Amino acid sequence: MVDMLQVFASRYRESHAGRTGNHVNDFTLDYRELLKAAGAESAEDRINGEALLRHAVAASQGELSLDAHPRDENLILRVRLSREGGEAWLFQHLGETSPTQHRKQLADLFEEYQARVITETSQAQWRAWCLHLAGQARLGGSILPFKREDAHEITRELLDVLIQILQWNGDSLIRFASCVICNDSKRLKMLQPRLEVALYQITQGSVQSLADCGILENPRHVILHGKLRLQFQDGELNLGLLRAPTWISEEDIHRAAGLHCEITRVLTVENETTFLELAKLNQDTLLIQTSYPNRAVLALLEKLPASLDVYHFGDTDPAGFDILRDLRERSGREITPLHMVYQPDESSAALTREEKNLLQRLLDNPNMADCHEVLQAIIQNGRRGKFEQEALGLPTAGRWPFYT
Repeated sequence: MVDMLQVFASRYRESHAGRTGNHVNDFTLDYRELLKAAGAESAEDRINGEALLRHAVAASQGELSLDAHPRDENLILRVRLSREGGEAWLFQHLGETSPTQHRKQLADLFEEYQARVITETSQAQWRAWCLHLAGQARLGGSILPFKREDAHEITRELLDVLIQILQWNGDSLIRFASCVICNDSKRLKMLQPRLEVALYQITQGSVQSLADCGILENPRHVILHGKLRLQFQDGELNLGLLRAPTWISEEDIHRAAGLHCEITRVLTVENETTFLELAKLNQDTLLIQTSYPNRAVLALLEKLPASLDVYHFGDTDPAGFDILRDLRERSGREITPLHMVYQPDESSAALTREEKNLLQRLLDNPNMADCHEVLQAIIQNGRRGKFEQEALGLPTAGRWPFYT
């Protein structure tokens, strides 16, 4: 049986009056729209649904009414809920929390949490953020990343998790942190998008990710290969003695008192497979494997001598050039593209709308002016082409620049 009153209440809850409590007139809903929303398609559904609706009208003592056609009282035009006491009666009748009560409960919850102790550096920001959310909740404004339809248990969970993230010390992988904070190794990953929006809001942009709080997707390290020596207080690490690439942590890069290079240039390589092939050559180039650079990669680039030329060898799809842009902007170094020439291929995938938009942003970026010709070629062809580094095959030269 169709519960028309339940559907009407849902529409009221979604309306401006229901969301904000700010309305000067009665709330009305076209009866035909109500029938459609309730899925009252058959004659039996309409008759039974209308009977229940008329019963509710009779029980409401004027808070709920039906606007009928002036010449036919059986032809319903609109369902009307009184501005003054209609909401309270409707949701009490249904045994549900009214929107007004829900807004108050939500605001009270945010006000309760503003008094929680965080850290000395975050306390004022946390308090201001919670009070802002409380004000928004009372007015029916935006409370992102929270959702009004969330159960209060979900809102409490997010707030409790945020407190622990803001108090997190050191670096840990996200699954470990999730076990400690949520008693569930996967929960933190599920909540991550909403948590990162909240962290950005709380800190006014100074913290933008879980990683900024020390909760990491992967260890902060750089994979590299070449003749590089790291000087520490208690000794030296000579990477030139190693035949295969190695991982160096961000912490060790910062801890190194100095770097000594027996190289003539630096080459960052997007794909690990190509990086490993180049590393077999054991030549005078320092190889760094990186897509969008993490903090360890950026720390190493910052510590390397400014006199070294830096090149980037990446895929030639839009994302590959965006990685080059990101490397340039975040490292602050001049980085020259290597072998990043567009190769048309009519059998390759057509550019998506997102890729076309990305290419236009790259063309508009002054840091990518030297790549305009190849970016325009990709746009004009409309396809990704042979974009993967591996399409060049095995390195054909034993020394720079590896491919003829």
